Amino acid sequence: MPRIDASGVDLFYESAGEGTPLVLQAHHHIAWMPYQIPYFSQFYRVITFDRRGTGRSASPPGDWTAADLARDLRNLLDALGIERAIVGGASLGGVISCQFGLDYPERSLALVLGHTVPYLWPLGARWLDDQIAAAGQGKPAVVNQPRSYDWETDGPPTSNPARRGTPPAAFAATLNSGLGGTPASAVQALKALATWDLRPRYPELNRLAVPTLVIVGGHEPQKTLELSYEWHQQIPGSEFGVLPDAYHAAAREEPVAWNAAVHGFLRRHGL
Repeated sequence: MPRIDASGVDLFYESAGEGTPLVLQAHHHIAWMPYQIPYFSQFYRVITFDRRGTGRSASPPGDWTAADLARDLRNLLDALGIERAIVGGASLGGVISCQFGLDYPERSLALVLGHTVPYLWPLGARWLDDQIAAAGQGKPAVVNQPRSYDWETDGPPTSNPARRGTPPAAFAATLNSGLGGTPASAVQALKALATWDLRPRYPELNRLAVPTLVIVGGHEPQKTLELSYEWHQQIPGSEFGVLPDAYHAAAREEPVAWNAAVHGFLRRHGL
């Protein structure tokens, strides 16, 4: 599929199926291609894209914020002639989904906020600093999630360790789903999380009239579970789901359960 000019940011996207638009996003578009696109394109027009700084999309200079990334999504919808869409994502994609819903509620049919938190706790902020340093040096980042408590040696792994050495894990290793196309763009993406704090916007969340699902894996940090539930409590009528066997990478590691949870939520809201 083509690149498209989203008001000055060149974005690469893929589209499959027809019907109500459903956007799934986070980092590289390829993460959604094996398990979500084939399923959801049977029911929706599914759109996924390379977020700025990754894949075949442009990497604008300077610092980025969640608002910038949500604006890219709005501009992509504008360029595609789409007025309203279901918007979902995981990790940074969940942050972008919520930012989009708050900044452009009139463009949002429903929101899926996956595997992230409304703000970072102190150990989470320290963890993010470490990930930014690792990414800047070209080292693997976000291999583990942040610690919830000082007594923990490390946070839980991002991916299920039981999958190591299995054919699905070997296949996943061939797919580009990283934070950025270069160390610099990975740092820019991670820095967007450094300023992420929804608490000043809780009054807006309390008035948000968009169907919303907050979803998390049972093996994510305890603080992720607690704060994602706090997030759910701030949004009237929202749903909260825990995938008990899932880690942070739930959408690609537990796709049957993840797809069922998301599709069930959308069906309950007539979408």
